[in-house]
Amino acid sequence: MPRFATPGGFARQVRQKGLDYLRLHGNGRYASPGQWGMAGVWTIAFSVSTALLLTSQGPMTFLWCAACGLFAFFVLATLCHDAAHGSLSRHGFVNRLALTLGFGMFGVSGALWRWRHIRLHHVFPNVEGTDIDGEGSRLIRLAPYGDWHPWHLAQAFYAPFLYALVMAHLAWVEDWQNRKMARRMAAEQFANPMATVEFLAVKAIHALVVLGLPWWFLNPPLWALALGYLVYTGVASILFIVIVAGSHLGEEADFVSPDGDRIPHDWAEHQLRTCLDWSPESGAAAMLSGGSNAHTAHHLFPQVAHCHNAALSKIVSEAAADHGLTHNITTFVGLVFSHLRHLHHLGRPPSGRLNPLLKEKQS
Repeated sequence: MPRFATPGGFARQVRQKGLDYLRLHGNGRYASPGQWGMAGVWTIAFSVSTALLLTSQGPMTFLWCAACGLFAFFVLATLCHDAAHGSLSRHGFVNRLALTLGFGMFGVSGALWRWRHIRLHHVFPNVEGTDIDGEGSRLIRLAPYGDWHPWHLAQAFYAPFLYALVMAHLAWVEDWQNRKMARRMAAEQFANPMATVEFLAVKAIHALVVLGLPWWFLNPPLWALALGYLVYTGVASILFIVIVAGSHLGEEADFVSPDGDRIPHDWAEHQLRTCLDWSPESGAAAMLSGGSNAHTAHHLFPQVAHCHNAALSKIVSEAAADHGLTHNITTFVGLVFSHLRHLHHLGRPPSGRLNPLLKEKQS
């Protein structure tokens, strides 16, 4: 694995200021009552949408499928991401329960997602050779060091349709691949009977609830059942990619190829360089995105609940300005278009404008 440079002034300042803020906050690093309240609102909205889905007929059924996917994503963002980092609650069993049930709504193993997310994403985002998001697909070229194929010329147009399949692919394909890797790399955690039972139970309950209940109550044709499932998972998938992955995969974010085994800047500066925030000090944006709008603050303080991200983001901006560094900030619309422009540029053949791109992003 590559090594970061020794922590500099920005790293020391942002850490100290962040710790000072958390010491003055009654809840410490954990979720506030307001965050729990919003999670309750999204959970009720999801439950109501599910009830309306199971009692609807005709095209309205697909509308309620989309509503279920929307509110399930908000539950996932509000509760489960923080639970994965152990910052939702002081009680470990509450974090594990939220993680399992939340990701279980999409048939994904919460334990596996947590292991992959923290181990393979948080330390080295946008670093060649360790970047699971940038190098994970042949269909879409997401990083300048990824292999180019002719079909990437059109990726800015077809990528959104593939993004809609992310959750279904994660549940029924990628999760099984991740399980193989986890059983090899973390055998004490995943190569035991209880881990296997939990993994299979999540798949079975997901299929029973998301496919079995609509089949029982509505008796739809198979094509309608399959389409409803794709609408449900597709809405959540697009939101997940745009709001979460888009915070790293945009024009403003740096991509780094290590010099041997060394990265020329420290870990904190790396998080600053490789994240793109949108309206990071907005409480409404945090409520809708689970704090992904202030992604830099989350990466610098990964064990802190997202209800603190707006305040921490202000600290990040001040520290970056003090040390002559750039805090990448845009709007939500800016985030979307930045990602689409990023796809367009990376879709061009390397013989065109891509040769200098990697060097430009590292400079």
